[in-house]
Amino acid sequence: MGGTQPKGNGGLQSGALKFPSVLMQAVTHIAPAVGTLLSLQFIASLAGVTAPLAFLIAFVIILTLGVSLTQLARKFPSAGGYYTYVSRTVHPRAGWFTAWLYFLYDPLATAINLAFMGYFFEIILKSRFGVRFDWWWFFLLALALVTLLVYRGVAISARVMLILGGLELLIILGVAVSGLVSPGAGGINLDAFVPTNAPSSSGLFLAVIFSIFLFTGFESVAPLAEETANPKKLLPRAIIISICLVAAFFVVCNWAIMIGYGTDNVSEFATAGDNPVIELAERLWGWGWLAVLFAMVNSIIAVSIACTNAATRVFFSMGRIGALPRWFGGVHPRFKTPKNAVIFQTIVTLVFGLGIGAILGPDQEFYMMGVAITLGLILVYIAGNVGVFRYYAFENKKEFNVVLHVILPLVSTVALLFVGYMSIVPFPSFPVGIAPILVGVWILLGIGLTIFASRTGREEWLDRAAHVYEEPVDVEPEAPEPNVQ
Repeated sequence: MGGTQPKGNGGLQSGALKFPSVLMQAVTHIAPAVGTLLSLQFIASLAGVTAPLAFLIAFVIILTLGVSLTQLARKFPSAGGYYTYVSRTVHPRAGWFTAWLYFLYDPLATAINLAFMGYFFEIILKSRFGVRFDWWWFFLLALALVTLLVYRGVAISARVMLILGGLELLIILGVAVSGLVSPGAGGINLDAFVPTNAPSSSGLFLAVIFSIFLFTGFESVAPLAEETANPKKLLPRAIIISICLVAAFFVVCNWAIMIGYGTDNVSEFATAGDNPVIELAERLWGWGWLAVLFAMVNSIIAVSIACTNAATRVFFSMGRIGALPRWFGGVHPRFKTPKNAVIFQTIVTLVFGLGIGAILGPDQEFYMMGVAITLGLILVYIAGNVGVFRYYAFENKKEFNVVLHVILPLVSTVALLFVGYMSIVPFPSFPVGIAPILVGVWILLGIGLTIFASRTGREEWLDRAAHVYEEPVDVEPEAPEPNVQ
């Protein structure tokens, strides 16, 4: 079968996205400002001064995954993303199970990001201005804005991401450059890239796996295939460029920020009660630190839009063919967005973000789910690697390439399994220790549902899942909604 362009897209706005918007979908989904501002301290608590090295190792692994993903993205453009890729190249049941694992990712990512930012915003306002602003207020207000933008149209949300993403990169880069100009105790050095400087090998590997989580998002362009102009060309380009761009940003900026804070003070950096990046910006810029706070809010809104865009397109694609209830395939007649999927995603974000945040605390929710999401994504990425090999080795032998279709998928698979193993041996402490247990339970539930569907004959949608990229199944037309200006 050839990877032809979809004849229709179920009502989504075809060709609405050009390359800058697609690239920024990936960049903002990775959320480099959030990764630096909200996670560098946690990674330093695991890897010490070698935190930038954890990002560098994660980059090598992610790049091999990105190259593999491009081999599928240029053949099977679909809103289903990995769900469609694995269904088509491995087996429809494997594709459905991949989607089940994916449900730990984008559908929950908005919730943990908004909750953590609300927590951070609450602390900053209280410590700096004496103002009480409970984290869940930020969560609700930001979620309302994200839902509105995504519901109104992919082009609108893409333009907002383009602006916000550019601002966050410039502001954090400014802090990093200032740190190099005025280094702290220890001066400018390369200690960060010497593995033996890590407190422990298990800590470094756990830092790597959390860094992989911070890189995730490059694959989020795949579900936008049906709304992208020339997706077979633009999606692979956006995947690779976004990975390289953000990797350079992460490694250089995080190294420079730790230099600015002082590598001799890495223990204080890891345990500071206040955010160390904010502290550095305040020391270097005075009241200019507010620009960093602005960048953080920008980044959280942008990544939440990107996560919601990706998740709702997968829900839409699965609903369109019957893998989920057909209700998910509904499209807004005016805005051309998957309106029902957006509504459902908002409810999931609301319930999960507020519920788990209230139980564990929004900060611990972020760290625990960050590891859980990465462990789940390891299996998703491996399934994609298997699909790359199977498709090119057995179906498309004319384009088979040993490096692209055997060596890189194999290397990244082995690396993912090794890092995943090392991150949970020895078993991490609470609440991060909940993550592998949660993923294990989720896997067992997915296996159970797959067996149930096969034994009850409720798999008629599976064959369509493998071919949805070629000719999507149209949803039944709905009554037009009033055009309210």
